[in-house]
Amino acid sequence: MVSTHQFRQEIRSRLELAAAQGQQNLTIECGELYRSVSKLPVFDPWMIFCCNAMRAEMALTDHLVFDDSNASLLTIHYALPRHQRLRRLH
Repeated sequence: MVSTHQFRQEIRSRLELAAAQGQQNLTIECGELYRSVSKLPVFDPWMIFCCNAMRAEMALTDHLVFDDSNASLLTIHYALPRHQRLRRLH
């Protein structure tokens, strides 16, 4: 099983790489992230850890992407650079 912490590490790694490449933003789709880190089927019951990690890494300038044609559970558009204060989810 892959933990929320492992997903958060992968998200941060991707954000750092994108920022180092001079990108202005990075969009991460939950299914793709989950497959790349866990090597498990996308609708595995443990996907909640991936979704939680993605939400936990959101900053005030990030936003959810809503696309009816995409069957993904969650897609987030992260703004770069990441010096913004993270939002707290209660």
